Amino acid sequence: MSIIKGCLCVVLHSFLTGFIGAAASCPKTVYLETGVDGIINCFYEDYQLISWSITGDTDALILHQNSARDGPGYDSGKYDLLLNGSLIIKDVTLQHERQYSLLVYTNTGDRLSSLITVRVFVRPIPEYPVINGLADQQNLRLEVGILWHMECAMENVRPVISLEWVIVDGSPPNNLVINNDTTTRENVDGTFSIHLQSHFKMAGTSVPHLTIFCIVIGPDVLSSNTSADVHFPPLSNDLSLDPGSTELVPEKDDGYSEHPDYKQVMGRHRRQTTALLVIFIMYILASFVYLVIQNRKYFIRAMQSKKVAVDSRNKNLESNEVVEMS
Repeated sequence: MSIIKGCLCVVLHSFLTGFIGAAASCPKTVYLETGVDGIINCFYEDYQLISWSITGDTDALILHQNSARDGPGYDSGKYDLLLNGSLIIKDVTLQHERQYSLLVYTNTGDRLSSLITVRVFVRPIPEYPVINGLADQQNLRLEVGILWHMECAMENVRPVISLEWVIVDGSPPNNLVINNDTTTRENVDGTFSIHLQSHFKMAGTSVPHLTIFCIVIGPDVLSSNTSADVHFPPLSNDLSLDPGSTELVPEKDDGYSEHPDYKQVMGRHRRQTTALLVIFIMYILASFVYLVIQNRKYFIRAMQSKKVAVDSRNKNLESNEVVEMS
């Protein structure tokens, strides 16, 4: 058996160092999920020998010849082969992200070869992008003329993907400004966390409602999206939110302070702040008056006690003088 293995390794080495034959019937790139068994699908029926190896290695990882499977990958139980030549990778990990070489001898004497790149992917939890930390579709009620912040994030995903805002109704209106900033962080487990920080500004009320999707740009296996219904209501004193809605916190935007809608909103906020300040000052004054009154009462009681003590002492002195005269 060892002699047969040695001969096969020599033959396979000549395959790897020789000319490249016709392309085999296999995909060039395959995405396999971690934690489960993965398959590189190939389709061959009439062949004498099929061999898989890691590109750059001279020895076969697993091979199939004369209706028998062999090789260190097969012996270890980490790899297997289907009858059509497809490679099975047991319990896929990040270490399997590499390039594999396939060599095939057909019954007609043809020699075929292929290079297949394996990309390992990790599904995030949840499996869709999250808007503003809420793991579900949401309604956002935004005031006009204020700079608002929105975030779309996907955590613990592999490979690196991109996040993008898409407006369902087509191109964004001219009075809607969107500024984006994407950050990508690599985690210790080999996954990535992607955050899309965006600033929205609606300069008018011509568009009362938009449906904005945060979509994933990447491999099809990770394709997903999350929607947010954004409302731009006319300014009023009633800015209550619908049940389940989220109100975004406005950010300072001095360059937009001259807009009339912005002035109206900020004027209302200033009036509310002034009212709270007046209440606080009145509380301080009331506390001060209370302390003054309490201190005055204490002072009066002290003076009365002192007068009583003086009168008592004078009476005692008078009584002593009467006794001495008698």
